[in-house]
Amino acid sequence: MKNKISICLATYNGEKYLKEQLDSLLNQTLTPYEVIIQDDCSTDNTVEIAKQYTDKLNLKIYVNEVNLGFTKNFESVLQKATGDLIAPCDQDDIWKPDKLEKLSGLIGKHSLIYANSLLVNSEE
Repeated sequence: MKNKISICLATYNGEKYLKEQLDSLLNQTLTPYEVIIQDDCSTDNTVEIAKQYTDKLNLKIYVNEVNLGFTKNFESVLQKATGDLIAPCDQDDIWKPDKLEKLSGLIGKHSLIYANSLLVNSEE
């Protein structure tokens, strides 16, 4: 039996990279159970971009009434997850298509697993 994976994403003014991240979540070889976005009062098009993926990703979007800040916003979105496993991600990440499949297959009885990251910028 496969675990249900909740992806939790805290956003704030992330329109520049959010579409690429959501596309990478959409292209996972293991479909996430749910994707939860909690926006922290963005003043750009972050929420509008996210809404374009509502039906594609079983996406739930929450928008804070007041700005909580990065840490509190992430804490809050993680508490909304209902899956067996939680995969946190940032609005400017781009995941390889097999990330969830690999992590889900490797977690076993461990309570935490992580993946190596590659830091890139707009000039690389």
